Amino acid sequence: MVVIGGAVVSLLGRAATLAAPAAADPTVAALLGVAVGVLLGTCSGLVPGLHANAFALLLAGVASEFPGPPVAVAAAVLAASTVHTFLDVVPALTLGVPDAALAPGALPAHELVLGGRGREALRLSALGSGAALCLAVPVAVPLTDVLVEGYPVVRDYLWLVLAGVVVALVWTEPTRRATLAACVTIAASTGLGLAVLDRSFGGPLPA
Repeated sequence: MVVIGGAVVSLLGRAATLAAPAAADPTVAALLGVAVGVLLGTCSGLVPGLHANAFALLLAGVASEFPGPPVAVAAAVLAASTVHTFLDVVPALTLGVPDAALAPGALPAHELVLGGRGREALRLSALGSGAALCLAVPVAVPLTDVLVEGYPVVRDYLWLVLAGVVVALVWTEPTRRATLAACVTIAASTGLGLAVLDRSFGGPLPA
């Protein structure tokens, strides 16, 4: 991870140096960010245990050094996340397939691989990711409008909704030990939220 992180920082620095005159144009900067994001998403998707979120932190860390608008960093993060969803199935189907003893608990894609239909599993995964992307784009705009308009209505009762969700999560735990663990986890996350929610943290990108 350290080696990959160093390579990412070096790549971004080199790209920023070569494209410094053109990076002032938001369109060119966004395209440059997309190109870097595609490369990072390919790495995170094909390397087991590496996620695009790790690159998002690295990109945020070097954003202040990029000689262009912050939209380039956002484009790189979005492109990396999108490409990651298409490629992360490859190591899952090649390295994570269970043996015959664990076959009853295999996922549907693993069952296809065990049946000699690995290419079909990859094809179906790619089609599913593509269909989800095509569906997400037209749904995002109206859904955002609904959430923006509806949030002021439920804001005053949001605490009641969250309390109901927490009670339901704790109530549905199967054992007393699990219930106790759920209570401890919720108490710890609540304490962490109260400690950091209203704090002001500095960063390379504006809030």
